Amino acid sequence: MTDFIQAVGDGVFIGLVYALLGLCIVIIFKASETFNFAIGEFLVIGSFLFYVLFFDLRLPLIVALPLGLVAAGIVGGIIEWFSIKPLLGRSPLSMTMVTLGLSFLLRAIVQFIWGSDSYSFFMELPDLTVEISNYLFISDPIWAGLFSVVTFIIVLVFLYRTRWGLAIRAVSEDQAKSMAFGINARFILLMIWAISSACIAVAGIMISNFGALSVGSGSVGLRAIPVVLIGGMDSIIGALLAGIIVGICESLAGAYIEPMGLVGFKEVAPYFVMLLVLFIRPYGLFGTVRIERI
Repeated sequence: MTDFIQAVGDGVFIGLVYALLGLCIVIIFKASETFNFAIGEFLVIGSFLFYVLFFDLRLPLIVALPLGLVAAGIVGGIIEWFSIKPLLGRSPLSMTMVTLGLSFLLRAIVQFIWGSDSYSFFMELPDLTVEISNYLFISDPIWAGLFSVVTFIIVLVFLYRTRWGLAIRAVSEDQAKSMAFGINARFILLMIWAISSACIAVAGIMISNFGALSVGSGSVGLRAIPVVLIGGMDSIIGALLAGIIVGICESLAGAYIEPMGLVGFKEVAPYFVMLLVLFIRPYGLFGTVRIERI
């Protein structure tokens, strides 16, 4: 029982990071019905931008972190401007296919600039390690969970307590109607991509803080796929709960199944859960059920 609780606790902390990645997919999908397959590359870019500011230029964390997130947001906005904006009004599938191409292009650019080496990444945050009886929760995952929760809350407050958030929700409901009421849907979509890119950067920085950063770190972004499919493509709450489910599933697989000889099973375990959920609920646990005529 002790091992089970320990594994669940560890899974919750990393699951909160996955939930943040899921949120980044959901807010873009709600606004444009586009699935951002380049999320892993956005994660790496945001992490490297912070790396340059914090480790290379040696700026204080309180300065480097917001500057890094702003830079990541600007990059996300620029990418949207040149690759997604020209496709507005066309099939969402076209924009989704573009993000697939973007993933390869961005990966090549990152590899050209920073190479294939692995970069040591330790932010040296205050130690929050918690040791209670037989349970030990180390500091870095706790910080990752805290940063993810704070970022999640900030995004929710922005979406539901500001005028810009109201405009974003209006565009997410219906682009054509929102434009008829005078909302600049093109600018709103650019803003959404910028916000998503900044949030992805937060997740990337926290994951990199586990020890290293490299071009291959982008594979973590694939965790957003089971998260949004389990929770629902258009559900923010679903992203939060599904992220925790994926984190716990991964942790339990690593604690109980991999020791049996199935090394690497924890990497695919979330996808088994995803398939199980989709068999029962094709639109996810909290996704909107749509009936479409063909």
